[in-house]
Amino acid sequence: MLKHYIFWGLFALVLAGVAATLINNRKARQRRDAENARALAAAVSAAAAKAAASPPKAAAAEAAYDPTATRIHVRTTPVGANPALQNREEVPLPKEAVPRLVCVGGTQKDNTFPVTAAGITVGRSADNDIVITDARASQRHAWVGIVDSKVVLRDLGSTNGTFLNAQIDSPVDEVALIPGDTIFFGGHGRDQFLFVVD
Repeated sequence: MLKHYIFWGLFALVLAGVAATLINNRKARQRRDAENARALAAAVSAAAAKAAASPPKAAAAEAAYDPTATRIHVRTTPVGANPALQNREEVPLPKEAVPRLVCVGGTQKDNTFPVTAAGITVGRSADNDIVITDARASQRHAWVGIVDSKVVLRDLGSTNGTFLNAQIDSPVDEVALIPGDTIFFGGHGRDQFLFVVD
């Protein structure tokens, strides 16, 4: 009978130890959860204080907005040479000819710009000879001038390209103009210029 008392006594001690361990683990978990909750609350309040101190995202984006920046116009990548520019007969200017760019559409409509021997620049910057307000045009977009008795259109490394005769899939880097050519700077649909020779 003594064996039974010893057995049940040891069994009770083991159960009491297991119960004490479970209680201690539960209290430790509750303390850990409370600490995590305090840390989370502190992080949330710090983030709220930081957000209150810094401008909202919309205001930050507005502050970062640069009205003089070129807006990127998505265009397809040209494949091979521009077929519209092949087999063009480049005719030298007659000696008394007056080459001009005439704006036939957009904000500069009906304005005429004579092309001089030194050339004229086109872009959004106010120091250009032709100022374009279209955000797709670069600050210094293109140059038009006389080279070897021909009027040459040269893109100045613009972001969105220079297009000839509505070939909006194939921007030009440099091309000799022929009377009747139409030019778009940065994309189709705004200022359109017609090359004429009088």
